[in-house]
Amino acid sequence: MKTILVLSLVCAVVSSAEITTLLKGRNITSLEERLSNLEKTIDRRLNVTEQVLGQLLTGRTGADISLLDVLSLRSGLLGSNSEPVLFSAYKSFSENGISSHVTIRFDKTYINLGDHYHTEDGIFIAPATGVYLFHWTIATAGSSFSTQLMVGGSPRASNLIPFPGGIDSASAMVIINVNEDDHVWIQLYGSSEYVYGDSFSIGNNYQSTFSGILLRRT
Repeated sequence: MKTILVLSLVCAVVSSAEITTLLKGRNITSLEERLSNLEKTIDRRLNVTEQVLGQLLTGRTGADISLLDVLSLRSGLLGSNSEPVLFSAYKSFSENGISSHVTIRFDKTYINLGDHYHTEDGIFIAPATGVYLFHWTIATAGSSFSTQLMVGGSPRASNLIPFPGGIDSASAMVIINVNEDDHVWIQLYGSSEYVYGDSFSIGNNYQSTFSGILLRRT
């Protein structure tokens, strides 16, 4: 009886060892391979996600989000600096006798998000370094002259208002880099020129306008 019991235990141990070897050689190995492949896929997708997230948060390609100050980013993204920056101003009155290097004052606004455009002097102060789009239109009935987009005291773009022979207007648009706190304005280059202004652009009313928008912070 004892002999039969010992033989049964030996067979049970052998069978258990064979089963374990079988599982380790086939099923478990296959499971480990699948887990390894899954980990590689997850790591690859996380790396891509981190790169995209880092670029969205900082505007820089290849940013390492593990080095980012989360609280600083959070306050920056949710603070006033992340709000849209744009303005659209117009000249509500006509003005004559404007000469070279005189700022054209667009004294009213349709919209001025962030209040970075100042109607009292016609100057926009950039709240952040970035890429900006500016557009301006000058209506006149005088001789030919030009206007300049001034950024930080230097001309960055210009447009020509040709001799109209009547009432006419000319427009210009530019996309440029602007630094934080740069002053941006439109100035005239000519001698004793006339610029139309009014609140409406229909009938015999003629508008001169100046608009800008921050496209991207850099």
